Amino acid sequence: MKKMRKQISVLAAAVMMTNPVAVMAETVVPEGNTYGFAGTGGRYYTDYATLEDEQLAARELAIEAAAEGFTLLKNENNALPLKKGGYVSLFGMHSVNLVASTVGSAAGSTGANGLEESTLQMAMEQAGFKVNPKLVDLYTKHEALGTTDNELPMEYYSNATVSTYNGYGDAAILVFSRTGSEGIDKVASNVAGHSDPADHEMMLDDNEKALVKHVKENYPDKPIIVLINSSNILQIPELAAPKAESEYGVDAIFWVGNTGNNAIEAIGQLLNGDVNPSGHTVEVWEKDFTKGPTWTNFGQQTQNGTDAYLYTEDGNATIYANIEYREGIYLGYKYYETAYDDAAEEEKDAAYENVLYPFGYGLSYTTFDWELVENEESTISDAWQKMAMQVKVTNTGDTAGKDVVQIYANPPYTPGGIEKASANLVGFAKTDLLQPGESQTVTIEWVAQDMASFDWNDANANDFAGYELEAGSYEITARRNSHDVVLEKTYTVDEGILCTNDYTTGNEITPLFVDDWTTVNDSLLDHTISRATGMVQPEVSSVEDRTIDSDYLEMIDNQYTYRSYMDQGYEDWYVDEGGIPSTWTQATARGEEDKAEITIQDMTGIDFTLDVEDGAVVQGDDEGSQKWEAFMNQFTWEELTDMVRNGGGVVSLPFAGIEGAGADETPLQLAGGTMWACPPILAASFNVELAERVGVMMGNEALFKGCSYWQGNAMNIHRSPLSGRNVEYYSQDGMHGGAFAAAVAKGVTSKGVTCEIKHMMLNDQESYRDLNGGVFTWATEQVIREIYARPFEAALKEGNATGVMGSFNRLGNINSQLNPAVKALVRDEWDNRAIFETDAWQGTYCPIDLMVRQGNNQILGSGSTLPVVDLEVGTWSAEDNCVLVSDGGEGTFASQTHYAAVRKSAQEMLWNYSNGNAIRNGYTTLDDAVMIFDAHVGQSLAINFEGVDFTEVSLAEGAELPAGFTLEGGVITADGSQDISEFTVGVVLTGIDGYITMEANVDVKVIDPIHVSSTELKTGEAADITIDAPSYPYQALVTMFGTYVNGITDNDGNGVPSAEGELFGNPVTIPGTGDAVSGDFNIINWYWVDAAQPYGQTGYDTVGHIPATNSQSTDTRMIELEDIAAGNYYKAFEYGYTVSDEDIAKLAEYGLTLEKVMTDSGYSYDVNTGLKISGTPAQAGTVEFGVTLNLPLARGFGSAFPNNVKVCSPAYVQIPTTVTLTIAE
Repeated sequence: MKKMRKQISVLAAAVMMTNPVAVMAETVVPEGNTYGFAGTGGRYYTDYATLEDEQLAARELAIEAAAEGFTLLKNENNALPLKKGGYVSLFGMHSVNLVASTVGSAAGSTGANGLEESTLQMAMEQAGFKVNPKLVDLYTKHEALGTTDNELPMEYYSNATVSTYNGYGDAAILVFSRTGSEGIDKVASNVAGHSDPADHEMMLDDNEKALVKHVKENYPDKPIIVLINSSNILQIPELAAPKAESEYGVDAIFWVGNTGNNAIEAIGQLLNGDVNPSGHTVEVWEKDFTKGPTWTNFGQQTQNGTDAYLYTEDGNATIYANIEYREGIYLGYKYYETAYDDAAEEEKDAAYENVLYPFGYGLSYTTFDWELVENEESTISDAWQKMAMQVKVTNTGDTAGKDVVQIYANPPYTPGGIEKASANLVGFAKTDLLQPGESQTVTIEWVAQDMASFDWNDANANDFAGYELEAGSYEITARRNSHDVVLEKTYTVDEGILCTNDYTTGNEITPLFVDDWTTVNDSLLDHTISRATGMVQPEVSSVEDRTIDSDYLEMIDNQYTYRSYMDQGYEDWYVDEGGIPSTWTQATARGEEDKAEITIQDMTGIDFTLDVEDGAVVQGDDEGSQKWEAFMNQFTWEELTDMVRNGGGVVSLPFAGIEGAGADETPLQLAGGTMWACPPILAASFNVELAERVGVMMGNEALFKGCSYWQGNAMNIHRSPLSGRNVEYYSQDGMHGGAFAAAVAKGVTSKGVTCEIKHMMLNDQESYRDLNGGVFTWATEQVIREIYARPFEAALKEGNATGVMGSFNRLGNINSQLNPAVKALVRDEWDNRAIFETDAWQGTYCPIDLMVRQGNNQILGSGSTLPVVDLEVGTWSAEDNCVLVSDGGEGTFASQTHYAAVRKSAQEMLWNYSNGNAIRNGYTTLDDAVMIFDAHVGQSLAINFEGVDFTEVSLAEGAELPAGFTLEGGVITADGSQDISEFTVGVVLTGIDGYITMEANVDVKVIDPIHVSSTELKTGEAADITIDAPSYPYQALVTMFGTYVNGITDNDGNGVPSAEGELFGNPVTIPGTGDAVSGDFNIINWYWVDAAQPYGQTGYDTVGHIPATNSQSTDTRMIELEDIAAGNYYKAFEYGYTVSDEDIAKLAEYGLTLEKVMTDSGYSYDVNTGLKISGTPAQAGTVEFGVTLNLPLARGFGSAFPNNVKVCSPAYVQIPTTVTLTIAE
């Protein structure tokens, strides 16, 4: 049996499930970059009716994603899965307090929206295990007391506690946890809890080691499982060692990362075998971190006995820090696999000895065989040639499971030429759940150019700098992980291919990080790893390497601030006098009652062209550009500046329909919704489709939570296992991380959320990231493009991301948020119009004036907190039609450059806003809902705003309904006591289109219950007038209710209705409602002639009088024709309209005839349901006449009556009205 599925991707290789057929060589066709909100019309809808429903669905998806991401690293002697129903003990302080998230901007809140945080105990018990309560109590107690920062010393394990191990001795599960943190990398030496000062934080501390020994002593022959509750990998060779041969070896190890709110529930399903593990590592797990390629150049450098500061020539430390990516492209598996492949056969084991678990590694409870489905292609002749590898995967074990196929490319390498790793991930695929014996063919596709190397310095001396596919053999291998090769195929490039253009956009590719924007220095070039020199771990950056001269120091000191008078006239952004379009202008003031002629909602889907070229603003003459100009002209200059100097979405400008926008920057929990397991666990699933589903779910949460900007899709690289924010980042590999960054972005963006991808880029450590303009970060453009820019490229090209958050660090000498090379890469080469926002904005060395000139749109924060680097607001001059700014002295000048930069930045931001969910599907204000009630009638009417769907409506703050009216469940109910009147009440609608909340007005009119279809006539034209009372439908009135109105007495006051005459009552309680009707009743012609006695009741005399006890009955009885003929009926049920003979004569004088409208009652008689006036008026004039509607007292109430009609009694049973007809000539 074969499963088939198809999914095609261009940038990052994706998966398609097909029949195995020959794959013909094709080339991709550049189609340009797709703007994330294109084609949506700015309208977005939730997939769920309520937030509660969405949260429940998200909870299940979070557990599903974790079940595919939790990674089985060790399973010695098939210790797992455990026998269901076993008695187990959970060890470790964090077994009762899992690390769910992180610290800093990425931190979220568990238990959000009423969803209880899952615990490990809960997960195990749900999976059928019995958990040792004594240990749970022990850890819970000391967690509350704050006894320890990490793990309990052994003295806390009393004999009473140890004695419970036998009763819960089927397995022992240990939890070791670490948390990440913004602003702080993991400690590299002198760590609390470690007796060895050389230990780093990601090694087991003394108490954790003691706990392992304690558990091994007490569970010598039982499974011991360790859960790694950390997004940062741990250095755990002692745990991975054979259990019997090692002091600390255990049976099984699961990496579960940081578990969010509910993801830990997946571990019970994995441990009992209900779910087969299919997660794979997202970085290399090293036995000794100190031997890794980045250890010698990371963070504060205390691990290397030095610091990271730049020094002056006289030996003094400056205020600036420095980091060099000396490992080059040889990061993670690329370092170890290349060293292994380059080593002599007898040295290969030594070259790979430091790898504990390779990249892409993960175990399963079953086994899989792979078979290469051959295709005839073996030559690469075009950079844009489509590549594919088909692998047939067969489950050869006895347990259903999913498998992952990873495709790596090994390009030809020339010593001393372009640096190339021998293993480079180009694609991967995850199968469906395969039953034992079941097969599935997966096809992994990529483009030949994905295998190209970026020759940043023309290393091969062919007079070309850029991507190249050099001539030679390209070995394509299908691997279970980065190391274990299963299948291989070789392609040949006969002649070198220069990759001059981007295959998605078609735009030219040129080196960008050059000249003033260079990201290399001599120290980096002198010490970078090379295959030509044996892949030796880089040296530590010495003080000598970091010594700068006085000119360089002066240059970077001068970056502190920037003002308009510093413009030199030659910059790309400079606008000459006269370079502003003559049609540009700004409003000079803003009144409270101002309303824009063009609102932001009018701009949805409208594009524009706007740029600066050769000292002038170049604006398109198309209709869209012209409309945007008119729209922007409506703002004051101060409003434009507010847009770019205040972050967190868009400032509120109600006059133009801009209501602001909610923003959130938490990667694990968007806008207080679901707290997911950490992004590395999602990436460990190797399931891109699953990641997109998570993104869509997050987008739903954003809609419900009113969030329009998500600044949380973080995609920096796991450059070091000590990086403080690896918890937020997907992977150590750029291609792999990019696939997940794109999938999540695509899902979130589909719900109109501006998905800001961060932190662009090389923001791979927390140490010194924001120190005085950011740590100086040095890497070749090859390193940037092939690793660190890849996730951002994927997220923008395939993920449709519409926003980019910069990073604190410098790229070379220039802060990344001021670096024009970054903007050129995104805006030009990748053809993407994403808005740019800073990362929290460090202020100094990153002045806003310069940022807007370099293409930034907004800061994350408030510029006003640091005036010296805040945006220069200046003063708008209507006379100059420009902004006046300081000339550096006491004067001012008109800066066309500043004006153009700020306005362009604001316009780009508003363009993005106009197409996302911030415009709330185009709703600004709603037309008033109009509701018409009849006076003295009990009615329940649903509030209706035409064309608007909503889920709830409530009274606005301070709003009240008049007496006699209530609002519940979107329905206004009148109790029947209301007089003719009009009023307006404010309401709040929630759930419009599923998620939008708006205020609106309801206009209520209480009118005469007797309706006249028309009162205007003309002579010579036939009249056709109807008079009826829709609120008193006959069918709702002619059913006798078993409970009679209480409190009615006759005029004698003896409590027994008389045969005829008038009855009075005040107040009267309406049967079935409990409502009291005020106002006297006037009931005439009340006949009790031989009334039918209700079934099953006693207390009636022979003539049918109802005694004062007001008996009740569930029986109802319709009045039939024979009853009427016999006179056995209540006169009170005579429903009909009467007009006096005198008034009928008045009508006749004008040529008008009045007749009763008779309607079949549905029983055995007709009933008078209205009046009709016909005839052709012969003369003009005014005629006034009276109409009386005679109503019965007993009418339909509650569910016992037709159509569940609940109608309260009117103030009078006889309802009179006066009708005035006007007859014109």
